[in-house]
Amino acid sequence: MKNMLRHGAFVLLLMLGGSLSLLGQGKLNIENADGLKGGRDDEGNNFQKLVGNVRLVQGTTRIFGDSVIRYPERNFAEVFGDIVRIEQNDTIVITGGQLRYYGDEQLAEMRDNVIYKDPTMSLYTDFLDYNLADNIAYYYEGGKLVDTTRVITSRLGSYRTATNLAAFKDSVVVTDPDFTMEADTMEYNTVTEIVYTRGPTVITTKDSTQLYAEAGSELSLNDKQSIFGLGTIETEAYVISADRLFADELNKRYTANTNVEMVSREQDIIITGDSAFYRMQEGITKIFGNPVMRKVMEGDTLYLAADTLVSVEDSIPANERILAYSHVRIFRSDLQGIADSLAYHILDSVLYFYQDPVLWAQGSQINADSINLELAEGQIHKMNAKDNSFVVSIDTLKNFNQIKGRDMEAFFNEGNISNINVYGNGESIYFPLENDSVVVAMNRILCSDIYIYFEENQLSSIRFDVKPEGKFIPPHEITPENTKLDGFAWRVEERPSLETIFNYTPPEVPEPPPINVEVKPVELPAIP
Repeated sequence: MKNMLRHGAFVLLLMLGGSLSLLGQGKLNIENADGLKGGRDDEGNNFQKLVGNVRLVQGTTRIFGDSVIRYPERNFAEVFGDIVRIEQNDTIVITGGQLRYYGDEQLAEMRDNVIYKDPTMSLYTDFLDYNLADNIAYYYEGGKLVDTTRVITSRLGSYRTATNLAAFKDSVVVTDPDFTMEADTMEYNTVTEIVYTRGPTVITTKDSTQLYAEAGSELSLNDKQSIFGLGTIETEAYVISADRLFADELNKRYTANTNVEMVSREQDIIITGDSAFYRMQEGITKIFGNPVMRKVMEGDTLYLAADTLVSVEDSIPANERILAYSHVRIFRSDLQGIADSLAYHILDSVLYFYQDPVLWAQGSQINADSINLELAEGQIHKMNAKDNSFVVSIDTLKNFNQIKGRDMEAFFNEGNISNINVYGNGESIYFPLENDSVVVAMNRILCSDIYIYFEENQLSSIRFDVKPEGKFIPPHEITPENTKLDGFAWRVEERPSLETIFNYTPPEVPEPPPINVEVKPVELPAIP
């Protein structure tokens, strides 16, 4: 009889609970339980203890547990069991070991082996607070988010179900099949797979490329594209840094803008510029906007500048080179030069100058149709000038000693010209001096080959081979008209200085008059 009364009372409570649920969706009501017992706690609050297949409901939220202590007046419940579960809107499921639920705030505090699941991801932690009204989950003391392909861990985190936006703080690590990312602060949209990081960020790809952002990043994990603030890209060959970096990891292409610096790990080469792009699979890096290359050589530094610099990697070391296009300028303490284009073969330490090259070595000016310069142990060793070679040196009285011919070889000793050999169609004008202060005469000679010798960067003697024909012109017969060989041009005003290496303004070219024909774009030549 007593059991029947208890059962009747329990059924009545369930009916009243159902009625209350209809009257107010804000109440946490009992939907099912195998047993119920009431009482008061030490503070005089009424509570109900529910056991066996307990199910509570509030609106579209259901709570499941083995046992529950429910405080109806406070709209609060503590839920226990082997697996405590929350279901919301048939899309979100949260399981754990124990739960404190505040019905008025619609706040769930889930603890111990918590798993939060929605259609896009799963979240694992031991400390989860979930605001069901705003659909925001927070975890503390470590958590892990897992979606289809990647795992994200951090000490603190939150997740907004409505926007699919997860936020992570402190020791954030993303593990992806293609990369690992570490950051301090990160936001991640589990649907769009867009990531935003704040502060220092490091990404290491499976091919060991490392990308670093000092000022945060924006990444599209789906198409492997990212933007880095104050970023750095590190490969086996290079370190590239800039104020802003764009990385396309799918195609291994990178773009850098503002304060770009590229450092060659093996060659001790540094290139700076305003912008650059790097195609890793092709081994091509192009630097634009006042690019300057620096290479330290035996206590001296070689500077190379142009409108565009191109670094070419290759599996064959002999093919690795630096290319320079338009308004090429080089500078080191013992050598300066200009050209329209240049190729620097790194392994052989040979520089090839093309299209109107001019070099200055101490007091001598050298020009030809093309010039190549060989370096050895950081010093200038030899120079080869091909076709229409012309050497001019100025003496203590400002006279121009000149030598021209088809081809030339110049040899250097500790950076100073020691001798020049001219092969074919040799011509010279030479002013012998007495005590470096008086012109003795002017010698003008035609021959096949000429051999010139220097001491302390001053012309000391000349030898003429193969039928030399000469004129000895005394000082009183020397006129400005006969002191210049054909093709003479003293171009010292174009000689680069360290200042013009870094601060160069190309000469102004007048705009051509308009024409009434279609102008088609010109295709640039392929990189050699």
